[in-house]
Amino acid sequence: MPNYQPKVSVVIPVYNTADYLRETLNSICDQTLKELEIILLNDGSTDDSMRIIEDFAARDSRIQYHVQPNQGLSVARNQAMRYATGKYIYFMDSDDILDWTALQKCYLTCEEDNLDFVFFDAEPITNSEENENIPDYNRKKYINENVWKGTELLNYELDNHLFRTPVWICFVNRNFLNTFFKRFSPGIIHEDHPFAIQIYLYAERVRYIPESFFKRRIRIGSIMTRRFSMRNIEGYTTVCTEIRNLQQQHPEWTSVINKYLIQTLNDVIWAGHRMTFLEKIETACRFRRLSFSKYVTFRNWAVFWLKRK
Repeated sequence: MPNYQPKVSVVIPVYNTADYLRETLNSICDQTLKELEIILLNDGSTDDSMRIIEDFAARDSRIQYHVQPNQGLSVARNQAMRYATGKYIYFMDSDDILDWTALQKCYLTCEEDNLDFVFFDAEPITNSEENENIPDYNRKKYINENVWKGTELLNYELDNHLFRTPVWICFVNRNFLNTFFKRFSPGIIHEDHPFAIQIYLYAERVRYIPESFFKRRIRIGSIMTRRFSMRNIEGYTTVCTEIRNLQQQHPEWTSVINKYLIQTLNDVIWAGHRMTFLEKIETACRFRRLSFSKYVTFRNWAVFWLKRK
């Protein structure tokens, strides 16, 4: 249709999730909000994901798909964002499930209150007992449903340990996002952190919807269940460096950014007690070189070095 703009662009990177992809795509294609464009980016899958993508695209004209050699989640998201034309954008993972009313409720809330973004909760789907690293995404009764300024909300969430970073709990105005967020950092994990921090810092109008729209699948061997390692340290130190650099452009954000760094880096060092001794040495050297050691309490350094796995 000429001059047609979808209400929402749904971006879904896909890499070897054939076992779950049909359920994921059904949860998006069956949304009560119909004016969607669904952008699938096959990131070099070697399983049956491509066949499933082609099958769904043949049946639903709202689906477009693109293929690239495997370059990781961040590059796949960055590439898919280039094709988005909707007024709002939503990032979906290819092995999870979204409540069928989620996009309509988010869209109407943003339209009614002229929001930069809206966010909601999630709940895990797991058959694994390895769940000690799974965050609690349920924040009902702790965050009110008023319209917030982003920095005020971020301060509140950090003060009350309610801040969550996944992209899939945020529904964002695409023009706002394109203005204030350029790309996901390639080649690392925990790449959601700069995304979340920047949309909070720049947003003038934000609301919370107290619904667990997103169903997060916890799989054995996933980032959330595998052993905490140097890959986690590399990811966190990269994103924290990126976030700390925002202070140079916006010194008025120094207090809230420092609050984020203190909370995040203390959590990282506490979790690091599970690493090997050589990994701990490398971590301590990295923290000193990047001037991150000052953010970590003596107690958490003691846990890091002395606590048994």
